[in-house]
Amino acid sequence: MLQDTDILKYWQGKEYEFPTIARMARDHLAIPATSALSECVFSIGSDIVTKKRNRLGGDNIRKLLCMRNWGVLAEGNDSDSDSDSEGGEE
Repeated sequence: MLQDTDILKYWQGKEYEFPTIARMARDHLAIPATSALSECVFSIGSDIVTKKRNRLGGDNIRKLLCMRNWGVLAEGNDSDSDSDSEGGEE
């Protein structure tokens, strides 16, 4: 059954037939699965969706996250924008 196939062993067996693809498969399949990328996105998202910007729609948040990731938006210090400058409402 295909589900029981060890993909690393498969490409090891095909190493002489397809050396470049086998090397690529070994390199890419050796990368461990992790949630670090999604945790990073949530961390950046909490910098974008602040107390004063909590009504941004999902589409706008997605666009802002992409722009931050691509370097279009510089990472800024938003701590001042969350402080209540009028001093009364929360």
